[in-house]
Amino acid sequence: MAWLQRNAWWGLVAMAVIVVTFGVGDVISGVAADPGIPVGIVGMTPAQLDANSPRAFRMYDFTLRGGGLSLVVLGTLMTAILLFAFRRGQHWAWWTMWVLPAWAIAADVLILVIGLAPGQAPPPPLISGPIFAVLASAILLVSAPRFFTDRPSDR
Repeated sequence: MAWLQRNAWWGLVAMAVIVVTFGVGDVISGVAADPGIPVGIVGMTPAQLDANSPRAFRMYDFTLRGGGLSLVVLGTLMTAILLFAFRRGQHWAWWTMWVLPAWAIAADVLILVIGLAPGQAPPPPLISGPIFAVLASAILLVSAPRFFTDRPSDR
């Protein structure tokens, strides 16, 4: 168990890299990066959205690319915190990494608040979000003893 407590943080690094990868994909590909999102939310494929309203499609594509850029920044910052502070057992870094499961759940709540198109499968983030949240939470909980010992630290 001690080995897992010391090394579980690599799982968080992998998750941060996945976030960056998804973000880069969104920035480069735009709507094509995940066509399941518009189908799940409005019941239309990207091509149908473009045919229905090219201006609205362009705005959606811009918004998605901007969100991708935000994912790149989030994942990069998480990676830096993990490599430079979390790995060294700095207390604040453990608390800060709870942003990952909170963000994953918040994204799902946003999708649910907006609503799903009738008869459509849920968009992929509605499935991957809870998986990310549970996995990140488990890693953080397993890592917790490293951060809550009676040794001097950056608290």
